[in-house]
Amino acid sequence: MKRKEIILFGLLWLLIGCMHKTNDIDMYQRAIGYVMPLVDSGCIVDKYIHIYEHWENDSSTLYSFFGGYSPISDLAEFPSKIIKANNRYFCFIELDEPELSIEQINQITNCDSAAVMSRTDVSADIWFMGVSKYKNSGAVVKRSPYANYIFEYTELWPYLSGGQPEKTDFYMCSVDHDMILSGSSYLESDSLKFYIKKICGQIYVENKTDSTIVLSSDVLNRTFIIANGSDTLSLSLRDSLPIEIPANGFEVFSYESSENSSFYQKLPCKNTWMSLYKILSDSTFSFLKINGKAKTIRLLHEDSPTHYIRNDSGEILKKFRNKGVFDKEKRNSRFIGTLLYS
Repeated sequence: MKRKEIILFGLLWLLIGCMHKTNDIDMYQRAIGYVMPLVDSGCIVDKYIHIYEHWENDSSTLYSFFGGYSPISDLAEFPSKIIKANNRYFCFIELDEPELSIEQINQITNCDSAAVMSRTDVSADIWFMGVSKYKNSGAVVKRSPYANYIFEYTELWPYLSGGQPEKTDFYMCSVDHDMILSGSSYLESDSLKFYIKKICGQIYVENKTDSTIVLSSDVLNRTFIIANGSDTLSLSLRDSLPIEIPANGFEVFSYESSENSSFYQKLPCKNTWMSLYKILSDSTFSFLKINGKAKTIRLLHEDSPTHYIRNDSGEILKKFRNKGVFDKEKRNSRFIGTLLYS
């Protein structure tokens, strides 16, 4: 091989290595690294530490974690992966991986079946954790009794999709995206885009300032839009404007999009929902005036993996999940108690 070809070959492999996604083992070890300071400081003294994956996006994963005296808990299901480190067992419950069998858990933890099935009751302290897939960065925050949603923790904002709020005392977050279809063919990848009538959902607005904030439409009567390049999809609020949000208060706005078939039909036929979801999570904007001043805000986004198909009256017709997320309801059904975080 000529010297020039060798150099080009080496540069190609270097480029591939730079673009390579962090593998699962790296993510597990990185997550454990952010949990260990709480173990070392005595905040978590249990032998088993349950790390539950809640959301995942292109760049980050968000978990909750807590200690327990058993390899499984009342949370939802058996772990997908168990890693032993520093005399602790870190039990990962993943969105996109099958759970371990009782026999596999026995083998890894040296527990008998009875000990495995004595589930940990999740009543102790719980923490949330965001971990970057590509950078050596992460954040851990303890669950607060005053926060109802994970996205209320400002420390975790860098690990969610959408725009990063300019201020911590006022922000908007898109929390739901459901589809209303016009036909009976639901999720076939080659026809979905032809049946989307509109989308609906909710937008959470938090006012942590000491004064009332008034939201009103702009001079073009716009409220929220979803942008796909030069194409836009208008969102209409079911609440009448102007809307006052009191000091240290919040509002949850319900919205529905315009019926814009050309917007949806420009989506790819393959993986239509995930293509649309990417646009929704990254490119939802507010054009509302804030206290009479025009302001454009790119919304923070809750990376929920579960969505619904509804009819025009709002009735749920079908639940579906993002690509790679398992249907875990059958697993959950064998547990009496299920702890919900969001």
